[in-house]
Amino acid sequence: MTFAIVELDAQLASREANHRFLNTLTALHGLLRNDFRGFADPAVRDAVNVFSSRIQAFASVHRTLGEDSGQDRVDAAAHLAKLCEELCVAHLAPRGVWCEFRSDAADLPHAVCQKLSLIIVELVTNAAKHAFGGRSGGRVSVSLRRAGDGWICQVADNGSGLRGGGGGDGMKLVRRLAQALGSALIVHSDAGGVIVTLRLADRDV
Repeated sequence: MTFAIVELDAQLASREANHRFLNTLTALHGLLRNDFRGFADPAVRDAVNVFSSRIQAFASVHRTLGEDSGQDRVDAAAHLAKLCEELCVAHLAPRGVWCEFRSDAADLPHAVCQKLSLIIVELVTNAAKHAFGGRSGGRVSVSLRRAGDGWICQVADNGSGLRGGGGGDGMKLVRRLAQALGSALIVHSDAGGVIVTLRLADRDV
């Protein structure tokens, strides 16, 4: 009973934080449009439009993360496809990187799908920031597939690999989320890129 209460409190806090962040993005978008609307220089107006689109894309990602259908289980394939599309717009496309998503039909518990979403957001964001430095173009792929008695979720890029071997705070967060799912996490990194594999057993979903 105590665990259930703590879990509920954590979910409420997460929703409130997400709501506040969305409000901040909305306010930032309004300030940007208002403060630069008087500039006649086409270059400035184009830059404002680009940043405006990025802010809206970030908002879409967090709106999708915060979605709550009220159902115990979620169409994970549809949810993650939408999330990856928004991540591409917000993080990858501006860097010339493209994203592909593939999934088997997947009906997963809402809590599992949310944690998977957070893991994917973190891994894709890290790839966008660090994997393609000094390069134009690249690829990030996300997949969720049935594997025997469980599921495998995989995020891979064809970038330059992890520096320092650990991946920093981003990978620490991913490992904590994987631990919360009771899942095995395998990270493979070399000069050809990074592959992060998450294995979920049926008993966990």
